[in-house]
Amino acid sequence: MFDLTSGNGMIQAMDRGLSLASQRQTLIASNLANIDTPGYRTRDFSFEGAMKSALSGQTSPNTLTTTNPMHLQGSPSASLPPSTDPIQPSSERNDGNDVSLDRENMLLARTQMTYQNASTFMQVELRKLYFLIREASAH
Repeated sequence: MFDLTSGNGMIQAMDRGLSLASQRQTLIASNLANIDTPGYRTRDFSFEGAMKSALSGQTSPNTLTTTNPMHLQGSPSASLPPSTDPIQPSSERNDGNDVSLDRENMLLARTQMTYQNASTFMQVELRKLYFLIREASAH
């Protein structure tokens, strides 16, 4: 069967954007969950850098490569994109924890908006495909 979505660059880009936004939301949730953990350091990655790498066809150095047909396929969402921006904590508590509730909430809101936008763009592209299929089958 012919896959209509694999040739659509917008759908592929938005799919990668949704995956990256989901990974970042998970990371932010982890930071928030560890807000009271002594010595915990904030983890993050550059969404913009990871998206640029994905759009240019580069792969993350953390991705698994199958070198033998007997290898199991690794999940592309299992590894995080490399961090390109060192996190400069605005403050660090006496216990060594540098998670900022304000920063994490701001990043979570921004990431949720990015996810929603990617989802909306993907829906528009899928509606176009649906319309084309419906029109072709009507003739």
